[in-house]
Amino acid sequence: MSPRVVLLAGLEPTGRAGLLADVAAVRALGGQPVAVPLAQTAQGRQTFSWTASPPRVVTAQLTAARELGDVHAVKWGMVPGLAQLEAASRALKSAKVWWVVDPVVFTSRGQRLSRLSARRYLSFAGPRVVLTPNLDEAGWLLGRPVPEDVAGAREAATELLSHGFGAVLVKGGHLPDTGALTDVLATPEGVLEVKGPRLARSPETRGTGCRLASALATELGRGQSLEAATRTARRLVVRYLKTGRE
Repeated sequence: MSPRVVLLAGLEPTGRAGLLADVAAVRALGGQPVAVPLAQTAQGRQTFSWTASPPRVVTAQLTAARELGDVHAVKWGMVPGLAQLEAASRALKSAKVWWVVDPVVFTSRGQRLSRLSARRYLSFAGPRVVLTPNLDEAGWLLGRPVPEDVAGAREAATELLSHGFGAVLVKGGHLPDTGALTDVLATPEGVLEVKGPRLARSPETRGTGCRLASALATELGRGQSLEAATRTARRLVVRYLKTGRE
């Protein structure tokens, strides 16, 4: 099966992160990306700006895409504001598929990418919604710092899950380097630590979270379990860090 995955994110022209990184991840796993930019961004070493997409354009693009075929999963990345959130949500309301929500609110340099509040992000919750924050994003959503250890990640994942999400995957990239990288997957059935090698990354390496969430959406759209989809998504990110390619 070649799952058709709707990707909602900011367009970063170099493809290091954002919508083009999402597209690359979906294609690498044999999926069919449907890329809808919720914002246009400019992110260089010194240049930074973004402009939100008109809601009517978001609605039209999603409506047209759904006329051309079924949707098997949806991945949310950068959501600049409430108007874009509501336009996309209305257009996708009848699609009963997995949503993967990557709460991309700040750049790695701390620049704001969204006007949405933490409360609004938590309102995404539903039984077929997976939330994929890193430790900083988890802390922002919870309104408190998250201890930078596996126990802290487990606690954060469990607390976020209690808001009604189908699963929460707290990414371990910000955990201390112990030679391994541990992501924490919380579901109603329990908490799983998914471990793997920690690879060196340069300051220019960006978009690993985008790729992970998009790969996860692809595999869920294919019908894989949460654990299997998570492990496949991690392998894609490892390959990207080793080779620079998905």
